[in-house]
Amino acid sequence: MYVYLVFSMLVGLAQSDPPFCPPCSCKSVEKTKFEVTCNQDVRDKLFQESSWIDSTNKTYPYKTLLVHNMPILTLDKKFPISNVSYLSLANNSIVNISDSIFSNLQDMITLDLSYNNIEQIHPDAFDGQYLLNEFRPLKSLKNLHLDHNRISSLSNDVFEHTPHIEFLTISHNPLDKIDHQTLVAITSLVYLKQLDLSYTGLSSLPDAFLHTPRYLEKLDLSGNQFHRIPETLGDSHNLSDLYFNNNPIVNLTEENGFPKIPTLKILHLSGMRKLLNITSRALSNLENLEELFCYDNPELTHIDKDALSAKRDGAEYETWPPIKKLYLQDNKLSYIDMQLILQWKDLTELDLTNNPWTCECENQWIVDELMPIYLRLDEQKAKRLRCGAPIEMVALTFYDVYKKETTMRCLDLYGHRPERDGALLVGILAGVLITIPVVLFLIYAYQRHWFGLFDNSPAGFSRQFYKKTTSEDGPF
Repeated sequence: MYVYLVFSMLVGLAQSDPPFCPPCSCKSVEKTKFEVTCNQDVRDKLFQESSWIDSTNKTYPYKTLLVHNMPILTLDKKFPISNVSYLSLANNSIVNISDSIFSNLQDMITLDLSYNNIEQIHPDAFDGQYLLNEFRPLKSLKNLHLDHNRISSLSNDVFEHTPHIEFLTISHNPLDKIDHQTLVAITSLVYLKQLDLSYTGLSSLPDAFLHTPRYLEKLDLSGNQFHRIPETLGDSHNLSDLYFNNNPIVNLTEENGFPKIPTLKILHLSGMRKLLNITSRALSNLENLEELFCYDNPELTHIDKDALSAKRDGAEYETWPPIKKLYLQDNKLSYIDMQLILQWKDLTELDLTNNPWTCECENQWIVDELMPIYLRLDEQKAKRLRCGAPIEMVALTFYDVYKKETTMRCLDLYGHRPERDGALLVGILAGVLITIPVVLFLIYAYQRHWFGLFDNSPAGFSRQFYKKTTSEDGPF
């Protein structure tokens, strides 16, 4: 009897496994739900109702379903009813999506269509089911991945059935510019919180582009062709995170820098291969900035001491943003001014490594003021902060100088390094020491009228013509 019960239980467990589990990898989560990953061809099961609904007309408890690496090409069959919340159809060579494909997936929160060959999306591709006061929505869809496709433009009403989208990525698509249709499509997503437009070939953004999405918090414009910061960023309402990595700006100045974005707290300016300078007031409009990521910029040699600070209207003194995290590693910086940040002691994270820092008095404050703070934040990175110049110091770290309590020497008024002129100075000194005795000897010889060489008196002059007679010479 006991064996029978155990056998029955095992059979029951086996029968409870959903149909996708034998050919795919299944992981049980939350006791009653499954995460399914299919990396083999399951096209024969994908749209069969029996794969989604059991014999008692109950939906199988799929939480996530990932179907990858299959040549689906065209999605032309409707998915059966399911409670799946995450559906990924990435990397399946999909070109076309027919209408109402996902309408039965009303609990779907995330839809991933990335890494396919999609060029255009018909508005009814995301057609849902009837709901009062909404136009046949996919009512639960909040995250839509369309990255790594071939989309150059979006239809005006492509998102008319997905009004609740909060996250949208169109990165790695050949947009080149945001035309009017695409502008209308994106700005129709009034609840959008995160937008990824990275690596789309953009060089500008339309006016008022960020005026409508009032809840947008995170924007990624990395890997594009911006030569200046888009002024429309100033139209944002809640933008807190901005990624502007890998854009071809050369000099970031007050003129081509950031407009006023009082909500911005996190800024990424890394991988900027052409960036040379961040000049005065370039970042001064970011008055509430807390985290600055400005690393891996191989030509960045200068950040002005007033790059972040500003004198606000009516303010008597300069003000600085409340920077808490600062990442400046892997640049070409040799000097940084103490006034770049108001309170270095308020930092919670810092990285200055892999820069050719100059170990001279202009950076003495790093040894005296910053090193104790740096050691507290990250001892390993603090001890790796190396001297890049002068040549006599390159074997040392700032920590070595700090422990020895050394005062680093300064350049002279013209930036010369006297220690490199040592040989010349020794030569000059030797010449002086040799010349002085010679001159003294000549003066002494002159005074003694030696050899008649230095006697300019009348007697001395007549003696040049006087010849003493010998005994053989007579008077006649």
